Amino acid sequence: MQTLVLEVFGPLIAAIVLLFAVLGVRGFFRQLRERETPEERGAARDAFRNRLIHPNPEQVEQGIGGLLPERLIAFYQDHPTVLMEELEITRPSGDHDNSSEWIEAFLPLDLESQKFAIDLAKQGWGKGFCFATDGTGNFYWVPVSDARQVDGPVFFASHDPYRNEQVAASLEEFLSWPRTSHSEERKSEAG
Repeated sequence: MQTLVLEVFGPLIAAIVLLFAVLGVRGFFRQLRERETPEERGAARDAFRNRLIHPNPEQVEQGIGGLLPERLIAFYQDHPTVLMEELEITRPSGDHDNSSEWIEAFLPLDLESQKFAIDLAKQGWGKGFCFATDGTGNFYWVPVSDARQVDGPVFFASHDPYRNEQVAASLEEFLSWPRTSHSEERKSEAG
């Protein structure tokens, strides 16, 4: 009986194993071909940083269908802050377990950056602009409105599970919290 099972299912199992091996090797070579050179990575990083310091609020407002808060537009003129990465922003007070926010990077003030963000309207959270990411597919955002506002609340939109929570009453408050740049710490440790 065992011989019969091996004779019948043996070739099928071998074919499946071979198929997975071929697909694995094919994927490996595809990754090698698609891998960016250090020069290409540097150029992409420079292009991203250039977009950060050259905001396009008019394009965003037209694309989103609402006006951005004045404080958000002004924020993008603070180039040293906008270019910071790997930030831990600590609430001045609050419970210890939920006392900080993580920002992997700020997003450029253009429509291109929103292509990769959570679709806020689709989730039923309204119109807004995602200005920062935590690096794991979650975003910090501010709402837009029909009339220009001085400032607006900051929300954190998470995708797993989908939820939206207000983290600060205003962008001004959020940006005033103490912050530590972990990328700067690593650079100083390496240097």
